[in-house]
Amino acid sequence: MSQLGNDIRNVRDEATAAGGRLADDARAELARLRSQVERLMEERVTPALGQAAETVEDYSRRARHSIEDNANAVAETVRAQPLLYVTAAAFGGYLIGRLMGTRTYVYPDRK
Repeated sequence: MSQLGNDIRNVRDEATAAGGRLADDARAELARLRSQVERLMEERVTPALGQAAETVEDYSRRARHSIEDNANAVAETVRAQPLLYVTAAAFGGYLIGRLMGTRTYVYPDRK
């Protein structure tokens, strides 16, 4: 029985050692994969994100300049003929008031 016990202990020790080697191999493979992912992030993803951010910033800068230019053009046009635009605004307000005032549903008809 002593020989069988020794064989079982040897198998157990070998299995434990093999499991340890397997765990070490898995850790090494995981570390290698992690370094590859970090390298890919640095080489490809980070520059792509930086380029996308620059593109978005460029579009927002262009949009802001366009809006500012259009606002300045409208302001200059109104300054050139203020009476015309005040009259147009008053007429527009009158039309909206007439359209909204004919049928008001805020208060039900009291009969």
